[in-house]
Formats: sequence, C-alpha cells, structure tokens
Amino acid sequence: MKGMRASIICYLVSASAVPFLNVEASLAEELSVEDRACITGAVAKLPQVAALKIEGSRALEGRILEQSQSQGRPKWNVYRVKVEIDVSVAGQRSTYVFNCIHSGQATVIQPLGMR
Repeated sequence: MKGMRASIICYLVSASAVPFLNVEASLAEELSVEDRACITGAVAKLPQVAALKIEGSRALEGRILEQSQSQGRPKWNVYRVKVEIDVSVAGQRSTYVFNCIHSGQATVIQPLGMR
C-alpha cells in the first residue's frame, strides 16, 4: 500500500506541473529573458487551485527604465512589464494581471487584479 500511495503522490505532483511546463515551452519560442522571468514569477503567484488551468500568457508594455550613475556607482537598467495570465477553473475564464520589475537576478511581481 505504501508503494501505491507514493505513486499516487508522484502522479499528482507531476499532473499539477503540466500546465506550468506547457507555459514554459511556449514561452521559450519568442519572449525575451526578462519577459520569461516575469511570466514565470506571475504564474507562481496564481492561486493554488487544483482545477486551475493556464490558457495563455502575455507580456505587455515592456520598457527599460534607466537609473543614472550616482556617487561612483555604475548605471543599471530596470525592466518593467505588465503580465497577463489567462486561466480557467471549472469552465469559468479569468485573466490575472501583474506588474513586474526585473533587474539582473531580481524579479518582483505585484498582483494588480483579475478580470
């Protein structure tokens, strides 16, 4: 019985990762590294609902914000983009909207709402 329980748990974990992996595969084709980081971070902020299915994603209005050099510190760039994640739960479709700031290794995701 223990072996069967472990198999079921492995299956459930794998099944819950499939929508995320599908999003990652489609992202690799056309988005920038910054857009992918922002969309991946936004997906991680979605509600943890078993029946949640990711239908699509977009990175909109991306732009680079430059920070000027000050007191001997080098100039650095910050990338800002709005991310939309389309989801469905039990046949009901919604879009979650996030603000994303990406700089180097740091990505900050701010939920803006749902429509």
